[in-house]
Amino acid sequence: MSFTHHQMPMYTEDHATYWKQMHEWHMKMHHYQQQLRGYHLERVKHFQGLMHQEEAV
Repeated sequence: MSFTHHQMPMYTEDHATYWKQMHEWHMKMHHYQQQLRGYHLERVKHFQGLMHQEEAV
């Protein structure tokens, strides 16, 4: 699984362009955080399954 952590855009004096870049960056970071959270929850389920198998042995 591959995750991309985007860098924050540099400040520009053109407020409209800067606002648009920041909005896009925040949306990308929100998506990145959701992917990362989903990945970790998936790993937790995997390791919990291993623990239950070990208890059954």
